[in-house]
Amino acid sequence: MKKSLLIIMSCLVIIVAGCTAQEKDQPSPENANLVASEKTLPSDFEHLAELQEPEGYIAVRVQNQKGFEAMWQKFQFEGEIPEIDLKENDLFFIGMFESSSCPYEIDTMNVEAVSKELTVNFSPLAEACTADLSPRNFVIEVPKEFSSDLDSILFVSQEQQTKVPIQLEEEILKMP
Repeated sequence: MKKSLLIIMSCLVIIVAGCTAQEKDQPSPENANLVASEKTLPSDFEHLAELQEPEGYIAVRVQNQKGFEAMWQKFQFEGEIPEIDLKENDLFFIGMFESSSCPYEIDTMNVEAVSKELTVNFSPLAEACTADLSPRNFVIEVPKEFSSDLDSILFVSQEQQTKVPIQLEEEILKMP
C-alpha cells in the first residue's frame, strides 16, 4: 500500500514539474498593460471606422511621444497624459462601441507572435444588455520586442471573435 502511494505521489510530482517547466517557455501573459480607458471616441470615429473591415472598430499603433499626444487628444481623453517610455513600448489606441448597460472590461491580454495578433479577452457580459451604442476606448501598452510585428488585434467576447487590423497613427491623423 505504501509503495503504491509512493509511486502515485512520484508521478504527480513529475507531472506538476513538467507543467511548470512548459509554462516558463511560453510568453508572459503580462506582455500587454491597460494604460487608460474612457467612454469617448474621436469625433470622426464613425467615418474612420467605416473605412475598414470590420466596421465599427479602430486600432491605432503609436510609436512616439508626438503621436501619443495627438491620439490622446483625438480620442478626447479628459485626464492628463500618463508617462510612458515610448523608446521601450508601443501604444495601441482602440475605439469601439459597447452596450451602455454592459461595458467591456478587459480580462486578459496576450501577444500571439505566430499569428501576429494582440488578443484581448473581455470578461463575460451580463445576460441582458441594452442594444444601444455607447463609446468605449482602450489604450494598451506593449513592449516593442512584442509589438513590432503585430498587424491585428483579436477581440474575444463570449464565443465571438473580431479581428481588427492595426493602423499607424500617421494614417489616421492625415485622414480628412
